[in-house]
Amino acid sequence: MEIIPFGSQDVDNILSREPQRAEYLPFGAVLLDRHGTIVKYNKAERMIANRNPADVIGKNFFNEIAPCAKGKRFHGEFLKFHQSGQINVMFDYKFAYKGANVGVKIHLKSQPDGQHCWLFVKRA
Repeated sequence: MEIIPFGSQDVDNILSREPQRAEYLPFGAVLLDRHGTIVKYNKAERMIANRNPADVIGKNFFNEIAPCAKGKRFHGEFLKFHQSGQINVMFDYKFAYKGANVGVKIHLKSQPDGQHCWLFVKRA
């Protein structure tokens, strides 16, 4: 199986055709709907964030899981997706996690259907 690198421009199409591949990505992958509700949560993200997928699926990422991401930079980028159904942006971010700032690279990439957005996370 071909490894999909972080930041790949075709990752949305690959995961649309083969959704099971999200589980084997070497970086965190969270699928959000247009309201920010978590639809999928892969193994790598479970290990990065130390959260069980069963505990986060169905919850709002920005309100219930990572309220520290609700600032202008992160949430603001997501709101562009919410309004248009399209996004492809990468940026550095620091999560406030257990009293420390954890540096990560974020890639928000909309699915071809315009109804879902992948949130890819890689520790910096």
